[in-house]
Amino acid sequence: MKSLCFVWILMVVFQVINAQEGYKIKVKIKGLKEKDSLLLGHHFADKMYADDTALVEKNGWAVFDGKKKLDGGIYVVIVPSLKRKYFEFLMDETQQMTLETDTNDFINNMKVSGSNENKLFFDWQKAMSELEKQMRPIQEKLKIHKDNKDSSEYYRKKAIEIDNKRKEYWQNTIKNNPNALLSKILKVLTPIEIPEFNLPENTPKRDSLIRLYQYVYHKDHYWDNVDFSDDRLLRTPFIHQKLQDFYKNVVIMNPDSLTKEAVKLIEKSRKNKYFFQYVTVFSTNYFETSQIMGMDRIFVNLAERYYLKGECWWADTTLINKISDRVRKLKPNLIGEIAPDLKMEDVNGMWHQLKYIKADYIILAFWEPDCGHCKKEIPKLHEYYKTVRDSGVVVFAVYTQHDKDEWKKFIEEKQLDDWINVWDKYHFTNFRNLYDIYSTPTIYILDKNKKIIAKRIGVEQIEKFIQYHRKNTKL
Repeated sequence: MKSLCFVWILMVVFQVINAQEGYKIKVKIKGLKEKDSLLLGHHFADKMYADDTALVEKNGWAVFDGKKKLDGGIYVVIVPSLKRKYFEFLMDETQQMTLETDTNDFINNMKVSGSNENKLFFDWQKAMSELEKQMRPIQEKLKIHKDNKDSSEYYRKKAIEIDNKRKEYWQNTIKNNPNALLSKILKVLTPIEIPEFNLPENTPKRDSLIRLYQYVYHKDHYWDNVDFSDDRLLRTPFIHQKLQDFYKNVVIMNPDSLTKEAVKLIEKSRKNKYFFQYVTVFSTNYFETSQIMGMDRIFVNLAERYYLKGECWWADTTLINKISDRVRKLKPNLIGEIAPDLKMEDVNGMWHQLKYIKADYIILAFWEPDCGHCKKEIPKLHEYYKTVRDSGVVVFAVYTQHDKDEWKKFIEEKQLDDWINVWDKYHFTNFRNLYDIYSTPTIYILDKNKKIIAKRIGVEQIEKFIQYHRKNTKL
């Protein structure tokens, strides 16, 4: 009997544990009708993804359930019948909870059971809603009385009082619930406070030094409030937003600086394999797809350091090969590198070699007559060239196709014979790979040492770029 009882107890315990391994979220929203549908989803980066659907039953409840636990983070319940209105909640460890509310006001009417995390979360949302309600009329008064010094100062103090209440609530929430997901989210959202940097008034370049200190402190401490060991934060919109802000607005827009900061950040993220994956993928993609000239160097640096050295556990052979191929095509034509040499024939069979051309600037243009964009841009480039051809600027125009008659006809029609026109008649220069030519026109600018100083630049930008470069290099 003892043995049978022991087995029965084990079975019951196992069943309870098994039931708790999955999720069961009961939702009741007053105002919905039977058979109305609800969607369960979650945030990840800047998007929302669907996880489950449920129908409202006769008793008013809709139940989301599954045998496998969901990953923690910020989740949403969407009501399609209310023009896809939704409310957010936190997916915690238990994943067995009830959420009951009203269509009139999801947040302020919310009742939670079975989840202390969500009681904390909705209490916080209600408190923030109340403070925002108090702040609204103050902000209106500030607009009305902006020209009245006394009234403006009065309402400004009132606004500061309300904002201090908000800060105090945040701080107390974090202090009293250090391991709660909400606390970790609030820390991510808390701006870095830069301490005073006291310098004597008579310090040379005092204002510049203070600004430099503020920049460096903000950059170096930007990620202090992020718990990189907790991948639940990835299932919120906030890490994605911080990454974008960091690369776009915090770090100086310089390939060396950005590479250094990206590596430091990726190394910080190693505390969690999924954090490491996300930060690495985001960073490499961000710089590979950047429209800012020169940012591809950062992609190459990160790809070589992480993907091509076997650091990326999620990358299969196909992905590694693609990245390797992309790196191979970009490395020869990064800004700051010496341009790969090209030796090509012109329409008359005479040879021209890039490395022997003497000029302050060489505009290297890859084009074809059949390209609609080329038909507009190449004549524009020629108009610009006519104004600078006597001031140390040369155009080395590479025809990318193989129909000599078509090429020659376009040159004659547009009177392009006063610059260097060449083509790869024998297909041995490998110019497409060396200069990453996948579309036309593609334009590079080289300095007098054949160093690449601009790439994939628009014709309308060339004049200002060369003027700026001349001014700053004293050519």
